[in-house]
Amino acid sequence: MRWPAFLFAALLLAVGCTDAERAAIEAKCDASLRLRIEELAHAGADSLLDVMGRTSGTIDDSHRQKLTSAGARIGQATDDLFTAQIAVKRIGKLASLDFVRSLALSQTREPLSP
Repeated sequence: MRWPAFLFAALLLAVGCTDAERAAIEAKCDASLRLRIEELAHAGADSLLDVMGRTSGTIDDSHRQKLTSAGARIGQATDDLFTAQIAVKRIGKLASLDFVRSLALSQTREPLSP
């Protein structure tokens, strides 16, 4: 067994993820988000993540409610993309929603200075 995969699984167990949530994180979260989850799990399960997600269709009121119920604080939502802030301990619930196709760590970009 590879150590990084074992450590990641152990950290997810410490944060309280079920097997289905762990599988959803592995399948839907990009590598930088999984790494950040691992880092923040050491700091505490209440640490917050800024994520960007893609859904299988346009985000309607029903989808927005399910995202919020999973623990996401929605920032912007346009068509099939959304930004949100979520506690590390809730990322598995967000990833396991059937209409969520992918999750990535939000990037902060600074404008080029003149």
